[in-house]
Amino acid sequence: MNYYDQLMLEYYRVLNNAWKTEIRDAARLAIQMLSDMPRAEKLNQSSIDKLMSIINTRLGDDFAALVNEPTKAIIDRCVRLGLKDTQVQAPTKTSIGLWGIEDQHLSSTIRKQQLFWIGNHFEADVRQNFADTLSKAIEQGYTKEMLTDTLKDQFNDLANRSSHYWQGLAEHTALRIREFGRLQGYKKAKAKYYKLVVILDDRTSDICRALAAQDKIYPLNDALEVMDNLMALDTKSNSLDDAREYIKALAPWIKDDQIEYDSEMNPVGVSGAHTPFPPFHWKCRTTTVVY
Repeated sequence: MNYYDQLMLEYYRVLNNAWKTEIRDAARLAIQMLSDMPRAEKLNQSSIDKLMSIINTRLGDDFAALVNEPTKAIIDRCVRLGLKDTQVQAPTKTSIGLWGIEDQHLSSTIRKQQLFWIGNHFEADVRQNFADTLSKAIEQGYTKEMLTDTLKDQFNDLANRSSHYWQGLAEHTALRIREFGRLQGYKKAKAKYYKLVVILDDRTSDICRALAAQDKIYPLNDALEVMDNLMALDTKSNSLDDAREYIKALAPWIKDDQIEYDSEMNPVGVSGAHTPFPPFHWKCRTTTVVY
């Protein structure tokens, strides 16, 4: 396992372990609240809202706070790794400098955005399932004991299902941030173009095979403009949906219907607009090299 693989594994463990910790705490607090309710008191909208608030806080803000420092450390190391990649690629007499103000600003901006996505994971992808469960509890007249058992099952299921998500996010994050570090290094090295490096094996997607077949040379200035615009996303004033649309408009992933095939159904190219640098799809392994 190389250093980059170790980074991805470390970040996955940070996210997954922290998520499971907050799930345990949310479950404990929610079930404790139900246990503390007077025996004669029935579930109502007020009690449901309190339960939802407990779950939302633990799996939203508290989770983001728990992974804040480890996320900062991982991002710094990934940006540094990308810069180091450029040092290896650049001509011998070309210096890209040390860990400067621009690099620190890039790393800090990425961290803020990363915590925005992490902190909103519950709201965007998980919350509705709990809301549906709690609404059903009222509609069907659940007892506190029935809701307690239901929530235990739901928390356990969430913990088991989330591991795959956090693994994918860790891989995606490490690749994207290392790539930003490379682009920053290319800029320092005064490069003008870069190419893609596609791993061709039985795991390679048709998207990346098509990009490899194109063998395109990419202007660095175009990529830097996209990266700068991505970093300009204001996570304080944008909603999660608005932020997602902003990203999609600037650097959309390649869709399957954009792949061009030859007469023998070999992927040979990509049509339409797409992000000019990796990742081009979920769990993409393609990287760049200075040209």
